[in-house]
Amino acid sequence: MPDELSEGERHRIAMAQVLIKEPSIVILDEPTGTMDPITKIEVTKSILNAREELGETFVIVSHDLDFVKNVCDRALLMRNGKAIFAGFPDEVLAKITEEEQKEMLGNSH
Repeated sequence: MPDELSEGERHRIAMAQVLIKEPSIVILDEPTGTMDPITKIEVTKSILNAREELGETFVIVSHDLDFVKNVCDRALLMRNGKAIFAGFPDEVLAKITEEEQKEMLGNSH
């Protein structure tokens, strides 16, 4: 029953409902924000699989730096609503200040 599903299971079902429609672009806002580590791995695999096999393009908003590093092939750093730097995830993540990293960790709990 729907009310018996975990938060991670609900996220995966929602993603499956989106992907079944075969959109050209999928926009995800903090897709792993409420997930436990195991569910996060499964969602990461699902996104990578959809990107590879279905040719889906994903635009992902995330403060989860590990997720960005593992899933994204390009990244964009934004500050105060402005695009600051675009490039490969490692390049972009290197531009994040220690203060920003601490702030992101504080917002994830």
